[in-house]
Amino acid sequence: MRTGRRCFIVVQNNNLVGLITPHEVKTVDRDRWAQTSVQSVMRPLAQLRTVAPETSAVEALELMSREDINQVPVIANGHLEGIFSRGEVLRFLQTRIELRED
Repeated sequence: MRTGRRCFIVVQNNNLVGLITPHEVKTVDRDRWAQTSVQSVMRPLAQLRTVAPETSAVEALELMSREDINQVPVIANGHLEGIFSRGEVLRFLQTRIELRED
């Protein structure tokens, strides 16, 4: 599943197992890309910060700021509900500002 512009969610047997971003891909020498599995370089779910659907946007943004991350998976009952992304929030706010301008 493609999310936003900076991360991909890794799903196995309909379960979220991790996340991969350009940062993880850059850790692999380019000449090893063809032999490297996503699973070997992704960040496993156990290492990810996640939020619940009822988490406030402010709380999620504070978590992302504190942990210096750009997105957090939204998990409910062990299932991925979506991705909360700093970039998407900024785009939303920019659009609201543009729409308010006269």
